[in-house]
Amino acid sequence: MSDLVLRPATASDVPALADLARRSFAATYAPTHDAARIRIHCDTVLSDTAVSDWIDDRTSPIAVATRGDVLVGYVQWHRAAAPVTARHPVELKRLYVDTNALGGGVGQQLFDHVRTDALQTGADLLWLCVYAGNDRARRFYARQGMVAIGQVPYRFVDQVEDDLALGLHLTPAPP
Repeated sequence: MSDLVLRPATASDVPALADLARRSFAATYAPTHDAARIRIHCDTVLSDTAVSDWIDDRTSPIAVATRGDVLVGYVQWHRAAAPVTARHPVELKRLYVDTNALGGGVGQQLFDHVRTDALQTGADLLWLCVYAGNDRARRFYARQGMVAIGQVPYRFVDQVEDDLALGLHLTPAPP
């Protein structure tokens, strides 16, 4: 784990970041969703062009985790209204870890990075949406103390599904 480096994403990360996003999304949804819809989603929402636009959006930072020259995970977050009342909510928009790096602490370090940033910027709620069928992710977020706070519609190509919204109330450490 000591060789893991977290840093802000740059334009040179786009090909590897988009590839990881597409592979992770496809692996998560393949058991329960139509392959054609998955391909359309990956070719549009997770295209190199779309990922490049994410990096250009300064309101939604992306941190990448690398080992040497290999991108093994990333996380994206931003301030966004939550499905529950919060003064300063931060949404964890995406957190993906390469299959070969699962269980090695990458996801934990990415999550901790966002939680720390959220606390430092005065957030009182860290929240996210997760596909209800993604048991691995749901277990991971439960270990972080996140609990169900509602459902949020998610557009998947030509259909709308309800994702599970999870939240973690943040309390700054006393001075």
